[in-house]
Amino acid sequence: MRRMITLFALLGAVLLAQTPAVAIDSSVPLTTASFNDQVYKVAYDGNTVYSGGLFTRAKQTDGTFADRTYLAAVNSTTGALLPFAPELDGPVHEVTTGGGFLYVAGNFTHVDGVKQLRVARFALSSGQLDTTWNPKPSATVYAVEPVGSTVYLGGLFATVGGVAQPRLAAVTASDGAPITTFAPRVEEGAVRDIQPGHGRLYIAGAFSYLGGEKKYGKLGAVDPATGAVDTGFESKVYVLTRQVVVSGDRVYAALDGRGGEVRAFTTTGATLWYQATDGGMQTVEVWGDTIIGGGHFDQACVNNHAGPRGECVDGVKADRGKLLAVDRDGKLLPWNPNANGVIGAWDATASPDGSSLAVGGSFTTFAAGTIEQKRLAVFD
Repeated sequence: MRRMITLFALLGAVLLAQTPAVAIDSSVPLTTASFNDQVYKVAYDGNTVYSGGLFTRAKQTDGTFADRTYLAAVNSTTGALLPFAPELDGPVHEVTTGGGFLYVAGNFTHVDGVKQLRVARFALSSGQLDTTWNPKPSATVYAVEPVGSTVYLGGLFATVGGVAQPRLAAVTASDGAPITTFAPRVEEGAVRDIQPGHGRLYIAGAFSYLGGEKKYGKLGAVDPATGAVDTGFESKVYVLTRQVVVSGDRVYAALDGRGGEVRAFTTTGATLWYQATDGGMQTVEVWGDTIIGGGHFDQACVNNHAGPRGECVDGVKADRGKLLAVDRDGKLLPWNPNANGVIGAWDATASPDGSSLAVGGSFTTFAAGTIEQKRLAVFD
């Protein structure tokens, strides 16, 4: 999803993803357009931030309102709502960019009156719907990941284009036809996120079994060509995993259980550290040398270890309203935008040049209620 889109020419090669070294300048979001309901996912194309979610209306920075049905675009520098305004008939759970397209996925069945079942893509150059690409998954799609000539889909579906490919599928980037040689076995629960790296596809979600084995459930890896389980990665995670992101030789995941955690892994799945919170972790992103976590928590452990139920080992917690930052060793950093909301932050994505971070969620204020910024926030 969403986040560092990795193109690897040789799927077997080791990916060393480089992110710009940036410092977090402010815990106060920029003034941008906002929305009347939740933003589930955000994605960048240059200075444009695409948002998808439950919203049906946007508030512009001049205080006027405009219709935006589940999908919108905002200039991350000026905060202005952009003209891009396709009409969808259901919520959007995923937005991501790659190969010259904006990919969107969710529960919709039509885009601008055209039948387009649960996934669609738009040309970034024109904003036009590409009706030639139509995979037709049978149920909700939560994750889309374009990688070269292949687009991977994750969700709750049983079939894609009439072909049995439950929960995790591959289709062509040319027209969305199913790639039947990719045949993973994902059972008992949805795939929530997909991330290529290290010659693998990392997948995260609620699924209990991968390749018929429970030890690879929730967070595992498969071969990008065949879908076979990559047994070289065993994370030993047993709770809902919302997101996964790859940076260099590390894998980071957002765990929504035991309270919540941002957890760092080696390429074999060994845990390096974890930052625990008192509520679920729903997003993780690498922003320069900083790891951002977001969710529905209010406090975080000061150290980067926790007990079996997410409790802080030394009992010491710090206020962190829905968002936090740690360094690459898992040390909690002072950054605290202090957002509100029961659900909090759903997604955080850094811009390609590292100059800003976009966050989507259910929040309406920051700085302990003193700054209003509803459901979309951009930090520099």
